[in-house]
Amino acid sequence: NIGGSESNMAIALSRLGLKTAWISKLVDDPLGRKIFSSIAAHGVDLSGVVWTTKGRNATYFVELGKAPRAHRVTYDRKRSAINSLQPSEINWSLLKDAKIVHVTGITAALSANCRNLIEIVMKRARKEKALISFDVNYRGKLWSCKKAHGFLSPICSGVDILFVNYEDARDVFGARGEPEEILEILQKRFRCSTVVLTIGKEGALCRHQDQVFRSRTFPTVEADRVGAGDAFAAGFLFGFLQEDMQYALDFAAALSALKFTI
Repeated sequence: NIGGSESNMAIALSRLGLKTAWISKLVDDPLGRKIFSSIAAHGVDLSGVVWTTKGRNATYFVELGKAPRAHRVTYDRKRSAINSLQPSEINWSLLKDAKIVHVTGITAALSANCRNLIEIVMKRARKEKALISFDVNYRGKLWSCKKAHGFLSPICSGVDILFVNYEDARDVFGARGEPEEILEILQKRFRCSTVVLTIGKEGALCRHQDQVFRSRTFPTVEADRVGAGDAFAAGFLFGFLQEDMQYALDFAAALSALKFTI
């Protein structure tokens, strides 16, 4: 199966009826074509995919676990093609009419080149007047909290919509306290108009400007949790574009709960 935070987001939003595009770099081999065709099948615009004959398409392995065991993920991402993607190869026209440009901390964790790309993409997004959505998505197997803090702190400054879970807010950014306090700390520190904090089974909270919203919760029986965070973020952005903050937060929680059952 194919997987990846940003492509999961693009697929979910496309299935919800929005126009989406995914930018990446793939090796032109059977695996690369499998990735491409699987994402394209959901209606995502892939004109921003760059093809290469060098490097490799990244893989990762997921071992599903039931409580008290956690899922175990093994990454095999060295020399992956995305690490060689250059700004000159990006189809920047895709950003011209974009309402939201979404990036994540997983891509940032892969290499210095990817971190440089994220900075450039965010600058171009601001130039095109697109809102910037950033999901911290910290992965301890890809980089340390210290390294993540060093890069993500300046990057998160000024993003329009910031997604972070309770643990990452504490471990990466050192924000502690009740959820409402953490939201206020992060919003003031990064000057974000909207900060979304997920707190596991208790749902999520959002601070938009000076107002705090709490999501509904949707009890579910877990089939597979992988990708639930991406479904949540996609649901929030969909609701954000359609209606208001409360609707966005509730829609996010509902879509994440639905993903648990798949």
